[in-house]
Amino acid sequence: MHLAWIYLLSAGLDAVAAFSSDALSRAPATLGRRRARSPPSTPTSHLMATSDDENGGENSASDEGEDWRAFRAKLVMSEGSSSVDESQDTAAAAEDTEFDDGFGALFSETSTSTGFTPLDPSQWAYDSGKVIEQGAVILGGVEQDFGFGLRQQYFHKAVILVLDHDENTFTKGIILNRPSDRMMDDDVNDGGLKWRVWFGGDVQGLDSILPDIVCLHSLKSKEAKEASNTVMKDIQWTSFANAKKLVKKGVASGPDDFWLFAGYAGWGPSQLSGELDRKSWYMCATDSGTLLKELARQSKVVEPRDAGLETWDLLMGMIGRGETAKECSGSFDDLMLKEWSSANLVKFEYQDVGLTEVPRIGGAEMSASSVDQLMKDAAKMALADDVKVPAGTMLRGSSSMRSPFLLQKQELHHSLVLVVLEDENVSIGCMLNHPSMKGYDVSDKKGSKTSIPIRYGGDYAIKGQSPLIWLHCNEKLREAGLGTAIGEGSKIHTCSQDEATQAISYNVAKPEDFLVMSGVSVWPKLGGSLADEVKRGVFEIVDSDKIEGAFSALLKQTILTEESLQRNIETTNGAWRQAAPEKSSATDGEKKSETMTVGIGEGFDEDDDTVVFNSDKKVSELADDALKKWVATFLLGAPTMKS
Repeated sequence: MHLAWIYLLSAGLDAVAAFSSDALSRAPATLGRRRARSPPSTPTSHLMATSDDENGGENSASDEGEDWRAFRAKLVMSEGSSSVDESQDTAAAAEDTEFDDGFGALFSETSTSTGFTPLDPSQWAYDSGKVIEQGAVILGGVEQDFGFGLRQQYFHKAVILVLDHDENTFTKGIILNRPSDRMMDDDVNDGGLKWRVWFGGDVQGLDSILPDIVCLHSLKSKEAKEASNTVMKDIQWTSFANAKKLVKKGVASGPDDFWLFAGYAGWGPSQLSGELDRKSWYMCATDSGTLLKELARQSKVVEPRDAGLETWDLLMGMIGRGETAKECSGSFDDLMLKEWSSANLVKFEYQDVGLTEVPRIGGAEMSASSVDQLMKDAAKMALADDVKVPAGTMLRGSSSMRSPFLLQKQELHHSLVLVVLEDENVSIGCMLNHPSMKGYDVSDKKGSKTSIPIRYGGDYAIKGQSPLIWLHCNEKLREAGLGTAIGEGSKIHTCSQDEATQAISYNVAKPEDFLVMSGVSVWPKLGGSLADEVKRGVFEIVDSDKIEGAFSALLKQTILTEESLQRNIETTNGAWRQAAPEKSSATDGEKKSETMTVGIGEGFDEDDDTVVFNSDKKVSELADDALKKWVATFLLGAPTMKS
């Protein structure tokens, strides 16, 4: 009968009446959830209000008295204990399954953990199954097939506090465990106050021109509460403007009374529920004290490059998923998250919130940059020699020890790219080094069939042209007049599919003479160009006398399978090295990394940026792992394939 009591408590009713089983069966499915506003509104500050009722008074009653969620937690703990003792009681299990939504989901089979591990009597947390509600915590999942190692690394092992939820409209949450050392200026208070801002999510985040700032706090004064929205007992949020005003009026002592988050995570109707089904997340209910203590700890002692992983570990342990957490500690995704944190949460010189230093890479969206930094970049480029990348140019991915393709567009790491078109609007190229699982069958004069690997060249197709691009770099075929040069003086020629298959059928050419490409990569010149990326060192131009050797090396690759994946990548790396200039800075860097002392505690240097922070993993090796992971995921369709 405790379900009926919880429904009454969560609805905020003053009188507790006995519910009949018939009445309870007609209760809304959203048991235990206060209806959230969606999309969320910015709290109206009473600091600027013209009337006493301007803020609606919605927040004042919600956190008075004992948190009803704590009472519910006691019941869950009690239910968990009794379920262990009476695991064979199928009648009780059948009764619980009648409530497979809302609060009933807490006791359903979807909640696989029975853990309830308080740190002290006032702290609690439990696995809440599929219950999504304001004040709930979403923990990044680690059991889904496709993790966050290659894309959106900031969601890996995230701890997200739900600020607003309505299943039919919108869910908004902020990531609590991505502390940064980036700052925002205060234009209201004197004394040059600076406000530390953490990464709250990818929507209007740290590097947005207009970041969405949420200020969490636990201030108890009436004035602070009136300027805020209550999330749960003792935790409210307000706008940055209101937070500054509260400091100005002395209601708050200063920026240290708040935790600022730039950006948020958002889900559309039923989207989060679907992701829970795919084990992308775990739902957790916990008390405000646990969250506030973790926020305070992260503020004082957590290094941004450690990415707040300990907070996720703590809550996973509290909800009974500690073993799952241990099994994936130090994983590829952990290391990628740390690299993302190093690139985005550590403040660089002249960098502030709303500004970024992340370079535009391979057609990726350009993040907002400061006017000053754009001017500096422009000045550097003006001083550099004029760089041209006409059609026929071969480029190799950067030889920098810290690959610019580690966190995004990993397919371009150690890539060889052939520029096939260059005009005033766009640069178009083909990645030459990525065989797919598909092949194109051809027959020679004797009727013997051979399958030529079809290679992934990029995400785009050239309108009006054949979907497959046939390339060769064979002197005899050039002398025979097969195809046309990609660019003026280029040794690489392109021909039609009919020309290639006919030449093979007459034994003029061999199947292994050709690279068959599907798709191209595009670099729009608006806001940057492929030439600019060469100037920055993102790509390097391959000398003309190196092109034929690199092309020939790639011809040894085979159709992609689990067995050939590693061999194909090794061939890619060999061709990439073969395309290097005689004196390559990459060689010296790689040799230097090989002589480093490894093992934490054995000469480990946390300021050595050739290794991932607080690990002995070389960044150059992690980039190689990321390339292999990308190929396994997107070309082979095997994201869980072991390295």
